[in-house]
Amino acid sequence: MGCGHACVNWAKNVFVRNAKLYELVLEGMWKRGEEDALAISSLLQDRGMGGSSILDVPCGIGRVGIPLAQLGYTVAGLDFSPHLLSVAAAKAKKFGVAGRVSLTAGPMSDLSAFPKGSFDCAINVFTSIGYGSEQEDEAFFRELRTVVRLGGLFIISGLRNRDYIAGHTAQNVFEESEKLLVLDRYSFDVTRSREKGSWRFFLKVGDALKFAGEFPTDIRVYSPHELVSMLERSGWSLSGIYDSLITKHAYSPETPSYALVAEAV
Repeated sequence: MGCGHACVNWAKNVFVRNAKLYELVLEGMWKRGEEDALAISSLLQDRGMGGSSILDVPCGIGRVGIPLAQLGYTVAGLDFSPHLLSVAAAKAKKFGVAGRVSLTAGPMSDLSAFPKGSFDCAINVFTSIGYGSEQEDEAFFRELRTVVRLGGLFIISGLRNRDYIAGHTAQNVFEESEKLLVLDRYSFDVTRSREKGSWRFFLKVGDALKFAGEFPTDIRVYSPHELVSMLERSGWSLSGIYDSLITKHAYSPETPSYALVAEAV
């Protein structure tokens, strides 16, 4: 069961064609990215992996990868948005970590630019899992396994939780930053586990809001058991599941989103 080019096109419409607008969303989440980086670093240090090599995919403007580089990690970022990568490069220079951050343009589906087994850890934060079809997600997991060494980790954070969404099917959510307000409206197709809706962007101009665009979204959301099965078929083994990496509280079906850690086997 897939969604074909429609899924790919909506994502490209937001992250590539309207990347300057989405950049404002990511800028507003920079502090959260720093918190995620501290949580990831804590998890890696607990496993004796401090200062290891990390693949951040997709990396966006580097809001997690650059803070990780500041914490002593070597980070490779991959993203299919040239504009977001250019912002990430400027930020790496600004924060004095350009020597520990490398950036590559390309889709998640193609990791051929990286040698096999070259990373200790891969991260997917504020996740893009589900933006394509189930087959594409599983192919990504399999491809990722080839570039992460045996015993290395795959950390996914911010996964939308199907178990929660199925019981809360109509949702209105907003994200607000200094320069932007984003209104998200979703409905849930229970037969396909796809969350369909739109993101409406409003620029803050003084005390007013200026409409900047509306973009349809179509996201496959997974229950943990679905995702774990896909990972296991792709060479990974579940190592931990939490409501978030920051709190590390136990997962619950009433958790709107969750984080998952898998080990390369």
